[in-house]
Parts: sequence; C-alpha cells; structure tokens
Amino acid sequence: MMEKIVHAGAVLFLSLFPASLVSARCIDGADTSAVEVTLEECLDMARDNYPQIRQLGLIDATEKYDLAIASSSWIPQFSVSGKATWQSDVVEMPFEIPGFELDMPHDQYSVNANVTQHLWDGGASSSQKEAVRAGAEVQRKQTEVTLYSVKARVQNVYLGILLLDEQIRQNNLLMESLERNADEVMAMIDNGMAYRSDLDMVNVNILDCSQQTDALRADRKAYVKMLGLLTGRDMEGVALAVPSDAGLVDTRSVLRPELELYAARLRQNEAQMKQLNARISPQFDLTLQGGFGRPGLNMLENEFAPMFIAGIKMQWNIASLYTRKNDKRKIESQKHDIEVEKETFLFNTELDATQQQTEVDKARMMLEKDDEIIRLRSSIRLAGEEQYRNGTIKMTDLMDMIDDEHNARLARSVHHIQLLMAIYDLKNTVGQ
Repeated sequence: MMEKIVHAGAVLFLSLFPASLVSARCIDGADTSAVEVTLEECLDMARDNYPQIRQLGLIDATEKYDLAIASSSWIPQFSVSGKATWQSDVVEMPFEIPGFELDMPHDQYSVNANVTQHLWDGGASSSQKEAVRAGAEVQRKQTEVTLYSVKARVQNVYLGILLLDEQIRQNNLLMESLERNADEVMAMIDNGMAYRSDLDMVNVNILDCSQQTDALRADRKAYVKMLGLLTGRDMEGVALAVPSDAGLVDTRSVLRPELELYAARLRQNEAQMKQLNARISPQFDLTLQGGFGRPGLNMLENEFAPMFIAGIKMQWNIASLYTRKNDKRKIESQKHDIEVEKETFLFNTELDATQQQTEVDKARMMLEKDDEIIRLRSSIRLAGEEQYRNGTIKMTDLMDMIDDEHNARLARSVHHIQLLMAIYDLKNTVGQ
C-alpha cells in the first residue's frame, strides 16, 4: 500500500516531462544560505550560453562583407591592356597622290589604360544592398526562433526541480509522521498494548519513504546537471526562486519571434522585387581610355603616338524582359506563401493558447480545493492515531490514513507546479 501511494507522485511527475530529461542532473537539497536565482535569470543565462547565439555575430560579419561588395560597384573600375598584332592586309590608297606616300605597317602595337565610372546603374547596387540587409535580417530572425525554443527546455527543468523539492519536503513530513508513530507503537508494545507486527509495518513504510526520498534526490541531482549545462553555470548549491502564479497572460497579443521572421521574409520579398525592376533599367557609365601605340588614333601616321578617348556609354540588357513576367509572378507567389504561413501560425497559436488557458483555469480550481482536502485528511489522521491508541482500529487502517494525508499534500504540490507549468507554457505560446 505504502509503495503504491509513494510512487503515485513520481509517476505523475515523470508524465510532465520528456523522457530525455530524466537522465539529467539538478540541484540537490535546499540551502537557505545559498545564492538564489530566478527563472528569468536562468533563461537569460541559457540564451547567452547556447552555441547558436554565436551565429548572430557571424551573420553581422557576413552582412558587412556583402554590403562592402555591393558598394564596390561605384568605385571606378581600372584596367590595363596591351596587344601586339600582325595583319595580313592594311589600308592602301586606291590611287596615287603625287607627293604623298601611304605605307601602313603590317605589325601594330598598343598599350591602354581604361577607367569606367558608373553614372547611374538603374538602382542595381541599392537594390542589391537592400537584399543583403533583408537576407541577413531573415537569418537573424531564424536564429532567434531557434533560441526561443530553448526557453521551454529551461522552464521544464527549472520547474521540475521545484516539483522534486516539494516532493522531497512532503516525504520528509511523512517520515516525521511515521517516526512519531513508530515511537508511539514502541511505547505501546512496552505496555502490552500493541503487537510487534504493528511496529514492523510502520518500519517498512519508513524504509519505503526513505527509498523514495533517495530516488527523488538522485533525480534532482540529475536535473541540476541539466540546468547547469543549459545555463553554462555550476548550479550546485544554488537555490531556485518559486515563480509567482498571480500574473495574467494576455492571449490576444501574440509576440512570438516567428512573427518577426515572417515580417523579415516579406521585406526580403520586396527587396527581390526591387532587384527585378533594376534589371530592366539602362546603365550609364563614364569611360576614359588613354594609351600609347603604333599607329595612334591617326591611322595615317606610321609612328608611335599617345592617344586619349573620353565618353559616356549606355548599356541596356533587354534580355531580362523575356522572363520578367514569370519572375514577377514567382516573387508574388512567394509573398502569398509567406502570408499563408503567417495566418496558419497565428491560427494554430490561438488554438494552443485557448487549450492552455483551459489548463491554467483547471489547475487553479484544483489548487483552491487542495487546502481544504489537506485539512480534512489531517483531521482524519489525527483521529485515527487516537483511535489506534484506544485499540479501535488496526495499524493498517492508520497507515491508510497517513498515506491519504501524504497523497493530499503531494497532490497539492503537483497541482501548484502544474499551474506554473501551464502558465509558462501559455506565456511561451503567445511570446510573453
């Protein structure tokens, strides 16, 4: 009987957490002189300790490099070229001019320096930089979504420690009650008013309670290690503050990082549309060319001479017009996909929040009745102890009463932690 009742709290506790967490380690024992940390502090430490947080710095660095590359298109482009050629044919006069002889060489040489400066690129560089910023922002928001998932793990471990603490405390109270009854039974045996089997029954329950307490402490140590791994801090001997359950959660306001990710993806979609528009715009460049060669710009002079050319060049690649219609439809389709994803996410979030709010309300109602149940169970147990001393009930009956009171106290502890879990699950769902 005792083993069955003591196991009840542990079974309910284990059902609240993923099986993978049971192998973890946590804080062992309450120390009133220990440093106290709150759940919010643990969440902050876990975020800073999570390896993927370093990806934010890498995203910033990559964005900086890509922006520098996009801006480099406005830097004057400088190139040097040279050539030496031999031609099979050259320019000849179709008739002879007295006193003038044209003798063009078959070998020609030139060395040129070319400088090109954008005057207007049709918005290509600005749209490219906007696309870089939008892409980096999407990566940041994706990282934030991943980091947000760490919150639930930290909360489960943290609240699991609090539940284990309360179970250990209730087991200690049960142990005190059993030891007190063992002393009374021993005295009654000495006076010939009780059987040795009654004392054995109490001692068996004491051993069962001690065994369960040892198991709970082992689980607690496992959760301490898990919390330490998540936060990057040695949590041995650190006291955990019990969160308040009085706060209200506004389920009408959703502040999840996924919404910021959807907004960033829509901005990226707009940047892609601007890039598409920039592709069909003409570009104007200032060009400068200077060099030295034979012949120079004057083809009639068979001498090495300097040369210089300046001008404005226009380029207009109309090939992008061939695919523009389909490219635009593709970008618009991607925009609609993002909007549908966002609507679906909000719909599912609202459903989850409604269900979790029901769990919060249910936990509050159960908790309200627990104190009265404990009061009545305690009264019944006290009366049972008196009845046993008077010989009107058996020890098995008294053990049942003690177990019922312990279960009532344990149930209240579980209901309190269940309420905290429901509240924080709801907060996680709506992003508060």
